[in-house]
Amino acid sequence: MILSTGIILKASNEAKSELQKKTKTKILAGIMENNNPITTEDINKIQKLKGIDKINKNATLSAYPTNFQTVTENQNTNTENLQVRLVGYDDLKLDGAFAESEIRIVKGKYPKEKNEVVINQILAETNKLEIGDTVTFETDGGKKMDGVISGYYLSGSERNQSKEMASVYRIENTIYTKTESIAALQEISGYERISVYLKNPENLEKIEGEMANILGEKVELTKSDMLFRQMKQPLEQVMQVVSLMLYLTLGTSAIVITLLLCMWMRGRKKEIAVYISLGKNKCSILSQLLLESFLVFAVSSVSAVVIGNILAEKLKGVLFAGKSISTLAIEISPHLSDIGMLIMSGAMILFIGIGISVIPVLRTNPKDTLSDMEG
Repeated sequence: MILSTGIILKASNEAKSELQKKTKTKILAGIMENNNPITTEDINKIQKLKGIDKINKNATLSAYPTNFQTVTENQNTNTENLQVRLVGYDDLKLDGAFAESEIRIVKGKYPKEKNEVVINQILAETNKLEIGDTVTFETDGGKKMDGVISGYYLSGSERNQSKEMASVYRIENTIYTKTESIAALQEISGYERISVYLKNPENLEKIEGEMANILGEKVELTKSDMLFRQMKQPLEQVMQVVSLMLYLTLGTSAIVITLLLCMWMRGRKKEIAVYISLGKNKCSILSQLLLESFLVFAVSSVSAVVIGNILAEKLKGVLFAGKSISTLAIEISPHLSDIGMLIMSGAMILFIGIGISVIPVLRTNPKDTLSDMEG
């Protein structure tokens, strides 16, 4: 039982560490005004905070296409109906429409290099654009960028948009790229939004406060840790139950083994008294008793490893049944450290039990012991 509860407790701790990585807890910072962006200096300060895993920056920009046409059903000739929208992330797979499965890559790949872009498949078909072709954009300020098409995407909602929608807001005219590509076109350098990923979700409140001090009132901070909290609670409940079981098992084992050793010593009192009367050293007698006890303990430990592994699997099924942590790979198998814990705890209990049961016998005068036995 000590081994099985120890295995589950260790596996639960490992699962909690894995949970901290898989849930991708983050703090979102979005600017309040377009003319007051998050700067590179702000990013560098946040990156230096303890406990930051990575930062995914986001920037958007409207630009005019110079060698292709936008997709639109609106005949208006105002600025918004002549532009496309550039959306940049350091990693498109972490945040935004791709991460939230609103759109998906249907051909090609995500942008990996500066100036690579992913465009809508309908926009590509309308303009007869192929992967590897170059599309050119120009801003109001006259800055230009050549983007190499690395892939196509679709959302499935293209046909559901209003005919009156300006081209810059249409899904077909949204073009995804890296943030550094957009930075080269900006008049005011900076980012509209950043996602700050944490190494340890337990530090969320602390890091949020530190970010607030750095960014001030120009941003709104939003915590994203719901998944971690939902999965953490049942896991911690299991860990509390297993810890209690472990302590109860250790306590019960100590009591039962001590009682058994006391009964065993009671039956050998006369034998010990005779050995002492014959002049045998008490230390050698104690060593003999320890050797006998540890031989029995060694045999029982081998059995415990086999039985404990089976019992741990059964306990895992009972304790984790119905819990919302099925995505975690909780490995239930004894390692050397688990067997070492079993041996150490068993040896400690055995030493205590032998001490309580044997020492009073060794301290008693052998004549008194023999006379009591004869009486």
